Amino acid sequence: MFMNNYKAALGVLAKKPMMLWGLSLLMGILTIVASFATATIPFLSIAIGYLFACGSVKLYMDGLKGKEVNSKQLFAAFNKDAIKTAGAMAWKDLWTLIWSAVPIYGTVKAYSYRFVPYIVMTRPEISAFDALKLSMKLTNGKKLHMWLADIVFVIAPGVAMGILLGLSAIPVLGILFSLALAVLVLALLLFSNIFVGLYSAAFFSEEELDAAIAEMNAAEAVEETEAV
Repeated sequence: MFMNNYKAALGVLAKKPMMLWGLSLLMGILTIVASFATATIPFLSIAIGYLFACGSVKLYMDGLKGKEVNSKQLFAAFNKDAIKTAGAMAWKDLWTLIWSAVPIYGTVKAYSYRFVPYIVMTRPEISAFDALKLSMKLTNGKKLHMWLADIVFVIAPGVAMGILLGLSAIPVLGILFSLALAVLVLALLLFSNIFVGLYSAAFFSEEELDAAIAEMNAAEAVEETEAV
């Protein structure tokens, strides 16, 4: 599964590399500026960071759908639901922190909560509590693939750089391998965050979310009927 996500992410990145890089850089700058501007109000600084993170999620989802990407997506979470969105992200991080005390299982739970920003950005009417429940449901069967995608992305470039570094010691031809190593390092520095954001977003499906919401609403309706 994750190899298809890699392909989708590379496809988007290949079409708009400089635009995506520029937007990623802009988001980083805006986040840093906002952090400094609100340094005396920690909760506000954290909330703004959450909103920019959700904006990047919107950017990657739209990119995967073939939509135009621009700076508007970075500010997509700064709306009437901003407090609710930041609250959902804080709720996610709180439970991630709580479960992090449990070795291995804490990592599993962290992957279970990964879809929270995607859910609140596509269905802002969903509460933080329900977003967490829906994320756990939607990541069933995907957590291993998500973990493999992250692990491969970390290991593969490291192995490639090690091989190129070794080959660069070859007389004469080593210059070419050194150049290839420099290009690889530069590509990772410029585009690694974007690539991770894109392949991570590719795991999320709005159709699956709609089905999960319908199932959750039906279950709640049954519970209310039985309670009566």
